[in-house]
Amino acid sequence: MGELQLRNYTEDAVKLYMDRWYKDANICQCDICRLDVMAIMMNNLKPKYVVTDKGALYAQLDEFDPQNKIDFMTAMTLAVKIVKNSPRH
Repeated sequence: MGELQLRNYTEDAVKLYMDRWYKDANICQCDICRLDVMAIMMNNLKPKYVVTDKGALYAQLDEFDPQNKIDFMTAMTLAVKIVKNSPRH
């Protein structure tokens, strides 16, 4: 077993969704807007902490849960709308 780490799976999942879907959003693609969307998403999603790589693998299985997909897409849609209406640049 490697070194134990405490990780927030939700943060990993947000990054994954951003990589998959953000480029298709009708919004500025700059780093400021991207990070603002991620921050808003993280603040609107329930954190899920895991320990060890095994725990991370277990948490990733949640990605296949249809409700999780809905929650992440809803959070992204809301965050994009907020940032698009009030960009910080």
